[in-house]
Amino acid sequence: MTISITICNLALGELRAPPIVDIDEHSIEARECARYYPQCLTVLLERHEWSFATKIVMLAALTLNPRSDEWAFAYGLPADLATAKRLVPPVGAMALGGSQPFIVEAGILYAQVPGAVLEYSTNIIAEAVMPAMFVDALAFALAARLAVPVRDSRESRGQLLQQAEVAAQRAIADDRNRQPQHDMPFADEVTAARLVGV
Repeated sequence: MTISITICNLALGELRAPPIVDIDEHSIEARECARYYPQCLTVLLERHEWSFATKIVMLAALTLNPRSDEWAFAYGLPADLATAKRLVPPVGAMALGGSQPFIVEAGILYAQVPGAVLEYSTNIIAEAVMPAMFVDALAFALAARLAVPVRDSRESRGQLLQQAEVAAQRAIADDRNRQPQHDMPFADEVTAARLVGV
């Protein structure tokens, strides 16, 4: 995972701590940013189905299906999968009525449909695609985590946690306003436009 120096410095700025130039430099600020950034990003990504973190990919069918008595097909998962959202119809297929059932277990997706196409949230996010409100929420969350190890301030930590929550709620509301509704069937054109790697 690439750690954003910009976001780290936004978080450190909230603590009035010195900025960092490189995540590998020998400073407590850099060390603690490297320690907490991945966790803060993961927690924020798991809170909501962020539109900028959404991908669609055709899954690779596995030849061995350990649960073939319950599920007709088994598929490998993308390496960057954070959360599986829903199965969408492949390009050229008729829209499926309602959502198609599936489970994810031990790194395998099981489903009843051939040629499964999965919409999912990725856990590998470049800073360049993060909206400004998401960046703010991540910076406040990181600042809250850094308050004790960098500034030895539990009081600042509590205040920053409140600011992080407000920033996260604003970012979620903004993202919801940008997304189409997911309760409608996918049109072939939409699926084709978003399909990755096909």
